[in-house]
Amino acid sequence: MSPPVNVGKGFFVGALLTMAGQNLGERSKLTIWIMAMRPKTLILSIAPVILAGLLAFEGLHPVDWWVFPIILVSATSIQIATNLWNDAADAKSGLDQASERLGPPRMSSLGLLSVNRVRMAAVLFLALSALCGLYLVIYGGWPILLIGIVGIVCAFGYSSGPYPISGSPFGEIFVIVFFGIMSVMGSYFLLTGEWTQLSFWSGVYIGFPAAAVLTVNNHRDRVGDKEGGRRTLAILLGPERTKQLYAVLILVSCVGLIHISNLLTHGVLNLASLLITFAIMLFALLVPIRKMFLAATPIEHIKNLMRTSMFQFVWIIAFFAIQMFS
Repeated sequence: MSPPVNVGKGFFVGALLTMAGQNLGERSKLTIWIMAMRPKTLILSIAPVILAGLLAFEGLHPVDWWVFPIILVSATSIQIATNLWNDAADAKSGLDQASERLGPPRMSSLGLLSVNRVRMAAVLFLALSALCGLYLVIYGGWPILLIGIVGIVCAFGYSSGPYPISGSPFGEIFVIVFFGIMSVMGSYFLLTGEWTQLSFWSGVYIGFPAAAVLTVNNHRDRVGDKEGGRRTLAILLGPERTKQLYAVLILVSCVGLIHISNLLTHGVLNLASLLITFAIMLFALLVPIRKMFLAATPIEHIKNLMRTSMFQFVWIIAFFAIQMFS
């Protein structure tokens, strides 16, 4: 029988993170700052913008490609700001003790960066996102302003305030809406000037793997989160149902490719679309879903975070292949 996640936490994980902290302390400040930004998670903000670009590439309307890099900078900057603010907020609240943390070490908790400096960096990245966003608002009008305001509020409200989203059961819904629907539809609108049913559903289905990343993270941290007073969906559902939720999120995103294929071909399914969907479902069952059910240690869950993030890119490749055959 596999040991529970928290077995030996006080000794094994504590010693592991202490050694990690010592190694991190020997690295350059630039490296430490880059690690605080959590570059591996940026896939979540890059993927929906790339998907919007693919949708625009195949569309019937002229595309303003020069605005694409501005969208990308704005999206990644706001996520970096969120990551940094989360790093500082958890350290300040005491929920993220370096000696007990199960996930990748946080720079504020390890004392390698001060909480105030990390917060200032978060504000600077938020300002960069707002600067790009201001240009996009001038270009795209009030709908982009509304999306930008919601994004800024959520960036701070995710880990801060009286009811932080990260500690509530609504985290997965937030991710689907923000890193899925809003990101894809907003980016597509800026590129083409159109709001479409296709961009909406594409945003929904690309948002499901993003939500699955959060599910893995909350499943790994459920014991400490519960002790800290959080009420994430992983805590409310329990370990087995959380794994089932993860599988549902991944598989529904795969099945969504058939729905999108219908929209691309106006209701006409082709064999290539079915084969591609079957292939990505098989990949999902054999790799991220299987690993999620087998994972029994924090390190294994950390590895599955990256697998789940990379699944988004596999999904985009599958979408692109279906698009080519449509």
